[in-house]
Amino acid sequence: MPVIARRTGTIISDAAKQRIVALKPYPTIDTWRNPLTRAIARRLMNDAWRKTLSEIDFEYRTTAFDIDGVACTHFETAASSPDAPLIFYIHGGGFVAGSSELTAGNLLPVCELSGCEGLGVDYTLLPEAHYPTQIDEVDKAYRAFVAASPTRKIILLSESTGAAIALAALMRWRKDGVLSPAGAIFLSPSIDGKGASDSQITNDRHDPVIRSMGGKYVRQLFSFYAPGADPADPAVSPIYGKFEDLPPFMIHVGGREVLLGDAARLSEAARKAGVDVRLRVFDGMFHRFHMHWSLEEARSAHEDLAEFVKGV
Repeated sequence: MPVIARRTGTIISDAAKQRIVALKPYPTIDTWRNPLTRAIARRLMNDAWRKTLSEIDFEYRTTAFDIDGVACTHFETAASSPDAPLIFYIHGGGFVAGSSELTAGNLLPVCELSGCEGLGVDYTLLPEAHYPTQIDEVDKAYRAFVAASPTRKIILLSESTGAAIALAALMRWRKDGVLSPAGAIFLSPSIDGKGASDSQITNDRHDPVIRSMGGKYVRQLFSFYAPGADPADPAVSPIYGKFEDLPPFMIHVGGREVLLGDAARLSEAARKAGVDVRLRVFDGMFHRFHMHWSLEEARSAHEDLAEFVKGV
C-alpha cells in the first residue's frame, strides 16, 4: 500500500493540517467489489461522513420523500426561503457509498448562507444498479420537479463522482430541450473515467483520502460504474462531451487533489465553449474539504459558493 504524504505548507490553518493527518484513505476497488468488505467499507465511510455533520453549528432540517418514485431528501435551514432558488444536489461517494444526507456538509452551509432550500437525489448505488440508472434517476427527479415548479430557479450542485452524473444529466437536458438550471456548481469533480488528468500522477499520494495509482483507481471505478462502456463516452465521462449552451459554472477543487486536473480541464473546456465559468483552487486542500465546516478554508469556500448562487 502506498504511503500517503502528510506534509503541508505553512499557509493552511493548523486545524486543516491536523485534519489532513487524521483522515484515512478511501477503500480500493477490490474492497468495493467484494460483498463482505463492501458492507464494512460502506459503514466506515458513512460513519466518517456522518461525523462531519457534527461540525454544522446552525439549525437545519431534513425530510425524506419521493419524487416520481425516486428517493430524495429535502433540506432547509432557518435562513431558507421558498422564494429563493432551490439547490439540486447530486452527492458523490464513488458511486458506491453515501447519500445526500450523509454528505450534506457540502450543501447545508450553502443553503444557510444563500437562503436556499436544498433537494438531494438518493440515486441507487453500485452494484445494486449500474450506469445509466443513476443518471436516469437524477433526470427523472429533476424533470418531475421542474414540471411541478416551472418558475423556480434551480442551481445544480454536485461533488466528486456525483459531478459525472450531474454533467451527463445537464447534457441530456440540453439535448432534450428541458429547462436548464440557472447555474451549476462542481466540487472536486471526477469526470474522466480514463483517469487521464496529469494530476492523477503529479498529485498521487498527496491527497489523504484518494489513492490514484496514476489513474488506475479511477479507471477501475468507472469500469465498475459502467461495465463494458467506452470510458470516453461523454455520458460516462462528461469531460469528453460538448459544453456549448450550458449554464454558468462554478468549480472548486483543492490544490493537493488528484482531481485537480479534472477541475482544470472542465474549466477550460467550458471556457472554450463560451460558458461563463469560474474556477477556484484552494491551496493545500484535500478531496471533499467542503464537508469539514469547522475549517476556515471550508467556510471561505462556502461563502464563495453562496455568492455564486445569489448572483446567477
